[in-house]
Amino acid sequence: ADLLQRYAPLSNRKMLFLCSGSAASLLHATSSPPRVRAVGMSATKATGLSFLSPDAVERAKAGNPIEKVKLAKDGTTAFTSVYEYAAAIRAGSLTWEEVEKADLDTRLKWVGLLHRGKRTPGRFMMRLRTPNGIISSELMRFYADSVEPYGPDLGVVDITTRQNFQLRGIPLEDAGDVTDGLHARNQTAFQSALDNVRNLVGSPLAGIDDQEMVDTRHLCTVLSDLISLDPETGTRGNPKWGNLPRKFNIAVSGSRDDFAHTHIN
Repeated sequence: ADLLQRYAPLSNRKMLFLCSGSAASLLHATSSPPRVRAVGMSATKATGLSFLSPDAVERAKAGNPIEKVKLAKDGTTAFTSVYEYAAAIRAGSLTWEEVEKADLDTRLKWVGLLHRGKRTPGRFMMRLRTPNGIISSELMRFYADSVEPYGPDLGVVDITTRQNFQLRGIPLEDAGDVTDGLHARNQTAFQSALDNVRNLVGSPLAGIDDQEMVDTRHLCTVLSDLISLDPETGTRGNPKWGNLPRKFNIAVSGSRDDFAHTHIN
């Protein structure tokens, strides 16, 4: 957390953490799985902007177009607006075309929704957070059930090079239900895209490599929860890390062979 706080003002950086030895052991010994309750429209949160210094806010005013979008309305507002938009579209009081463009193309990325406007207008790719790439058969079935209604051309599940999963073909009206299904299974898509800390990569041989120094699975989960779990509300979406100047990529290496490829992750 101290490292993230220290380097948050820097832009266009990738942070590569190699965790081993006493620091990793300390995290492993002092951390326990969080108790996560469902997030919805009723959750009251701070905004990412509220954690920035006055100097950082002033610099953002002269920043790129994305910084100006975040100043106009914080990206973390998507933690609740995704549910509001879904409910309004289902009720027939709104269409996806009427959603504010900055929300559609930018802020919804704070809940993992990337609008595929050129190829499939009105459909989104939902990028998940899958620490160390660890999933269960229940999660795999949920992914399949979530995209199957959209047919074989739209409803696709991607496995990425950074140990992650992406659900394609999701319309905005279904995004809230898919999000709640993920949270019920202790997974999230929140803070997985744009100016956020991306999926935590760990050793693909974690737990089975007899030469490993540290089992990276627990470390990746703890770090992911530090970033995406709000300690004030117990819900997914942590505004403290919700207004970074650029994405951070983090990898945890548990062996001298560095199977996590920290220098590119």
